[in-house]
Amino acid sequence: MALPEGFEGKSRDEIEEWFLTAVEEETPPVGRMLDLLEAMGASDGRYQADSWAELLQDCLAAREDAVSTLRLLRLRCEWSGDSSSFKDVCQPAVKAAFPSRLGKIYVKNVGFDGKIPPSECLRRLSVLTKLEKGTLCHEKTWGFGIVKRVDDFYERVTIDFSGKPGHEMSMAYAAETLELISEDHLLARKFRDEDALKALAKEDPAEVVRITLRSYGPTSAPDLKDRLVDTVMTEAEWKPFWDAARKPLKKDPLVHVPTKRSDPIELLGSADEHLESQIQGLSDLRDPEGILTKADELEAGGIFKGLSPENGEILANRLAFAIWGAEGKHPDLVARALLMALRCGVVNEGVLGDRRISVEQTVADLLEPGMLAAALPKLPVRAMNGLLELATEMAPERMAGSLVPLLPGLSISVISEAIPRIRQTGHEVELVEFLNERLTSRKGTPSLLLWIFKNPELAAGWLKADPAELLRQGFEAIEWPEAGDQLRAQHQLRALFESGSWMTERMHALSHEQRVVLLNRVQTCRGWDEAGRRSVIAGIIKTYPELHEAVTAAAPTEEAPRVRLTSWRSYRERQVQFKKLMEEEIPENAREIAVARSYGDLRENAEYKYAKEHQRILYRRRDEMEEDLKAVKGTDFATCETETAGMGTTVTIRRPSGGEDCYCILGEWDRDEELNIISSLSRLAELLEGHSVGDQVNLPGAVGEEACEVVAVEGLSDSIMDWLAG
Repeated sequence: MALPEGFEGKSRDEIEEWFLTAVEEETPPVGRMLDLLEAMGASDGRYQADSWAELLQDCLAAREDAVSTLRLLRLRCEWSGDSSSFKDVCQPAVKAAFPSRLGKIYVKNVGFDGKIPPSECLRRLSVLTKLEKGTLCHEKTWGFGIVKRVDDFYERVTIDFSGKPGHEMSMAYAAETLELISEDHLLARKFRDEDALKALAKEDPAEVVRITLRSYGPTSAPDLKDRLVDTVMTEAEWKPFWDAARKPLKKDPLVHVPTKRSDPIELLGSADEHLESQIQGLSDLRDPEGILTKADELEAGGIFKGLSPENGEILANRLAFAIWGAEGKHPDLVARALLMALRCGVVNEGVLGDRRISVEQTVADLLEPGMLAAALPKLPVRAMNGLLELATEMAPERMAGSLVPLLPGLSISVISEAIPRIRQTGHEVELVEFLNERLTSRKGTPSLLLWIFKNPELAAGWLKADPAELLRQGFEAIEWPEAGDQLRAQHQLRALFESGSWMTERMHALSHEQRVVLLNRVQTCRGWDEAGRRSVIAGIIKTYPELHEAVTAAAPTEEAPRVRLTSWRSYRERQVQFKKLMEEEIPENAREIAVARSYGDLRENAEYKYAKEHQRILYRRRDEMEEDLKAVKGTDFATCETETAGMGTTVTIRRPSGGEDCYCILGEWDRDEELNIISSLSRLAELLEGHSVGDQVNLPGAVGEEACEVVAVEGLSDSIMDWLAG
């Protein structure tokens, strides 16, 4: 047990001898004796402390020491578990300690004769003993007040409250409801010098928060606002005040600012206490995601700087537990835990924690294609860069081999970081071959094409596809419905095309014929609304006036609208996506905006700007999906003609090299690369449509277009029918 100064190293017998001797002294060291009893009661010496306390209690009664008696009784009450039977001890003790007429009135009005717990009786008695003229207090109904008079004859207390001066209340009610406040309490400081307190709120807002915490104890941010608004500041002043206070509070090791706004902000006794409480909070967690969230918070607060060996071991064990618990299920958490362990220097000879997690094996596991594909999109940019850097250092061959095939499905931000890492490992040749293969087979995703368009100089030296072909694939990429990272890339790609100068600069490298074809493609592309389409066409015509005739010639004539069809499988999938958008993604975005708004100053609030931009994307997607679900109809393709290539047919073509490719043309939203299912809206399907066996048709090839022959037009195979049945 932690004994008071002067008792360290003494045996229990020596301490007992000192205490028994002190009790018999004419002027016993009561304060020191109470400190000793409190320390013993907080450890394993509670039973002996209580027996010694009985001796001291008799001594205090004889001395009529009311203040010390109250402190001793509160200790003993705590040790007894606030048992109602302890009243039998309290009542005679307080009567002996308060023998005066006023003292007896106090004891009478605190409820020892009722069903009130003894601890509450003692608290009320303590309040009454401190009531005198000028005492500052607070009452839940009337607010701040100053005691004006204590009338022991009528057993009443008169208090000047802010809103009700001269208010009288019985001693019993005063004991129950009054809270006595010290001179450094927030309300006392306002009463003594309100202007100075308001000036402090502007000069040092963090200190005003500390004053509030010292006054009221741990307080959540919403409750803090309730305490300060209309007391120190107006409603309009709260937000700038809190924005200015939060940053220095987070840097203060004696203030704990929780992640959740609803959790209380706390003042701590010392930096060591703060450190130990935070590390203990981390040690108690058993959920991998909870461990990582808490660890991120502590790292941001500087808690992990200069950790002692003991605390470093706790951190290592928690991070090892997080890796063990998330392994195989949440690779992003595994990566975050591993990177934090390395940053904080708690990895020992290549292994982490008491579970002996191998860094080398963990990196190898993360580089499994499925694990890497699942981890990268969920990692924040810092962690994503850290994982790629670590993998490049420890397993460059494996990293490149795993990362290259994943590129098309990754977000633009991940691709932008991944490609330089792949080049760094010396696998640029494999990277270039892969990109060319994807583009030749027209399998470029919005994010991959966006990266190519944003890195024209590097891409020009790598790619075989000419500029016109890349632009055509870009148009196709914005037509196909996407979700998640690819949807965001699709919107960025569309914005790039609509930016004006970018599009016209790309067309400088094209021939007049290619520009005409491309302009016609813009007119038929379903990836734009009409306003966006007109903007792009106007920009092109302004730079190339000679194309105006092509626009006029290509103006659509009045004809019956074409029926828009897709498979029932894809239609149902789109309905599920729409339901998820409306019931999950949009409400979640609304919550993100609310949280981001709470961070303050919206002009410099990156989280708020991102959430609002994401909201615009979601709303646009909602409108597009709602319109499409009304316009597109589901079908099983049973009535489709199979004499010529078109929707619901399987078409085999022979290329000039002699190789044959087979494509199954289905509806607008149908696509599956493994089964060679292509959408009826794809460029390839449009080129094949209407052709029959023996026809020659120009199709995209490895370099430009190739004259291909249609060798078969058939119905749908069993494997396709199984796919449709889904």
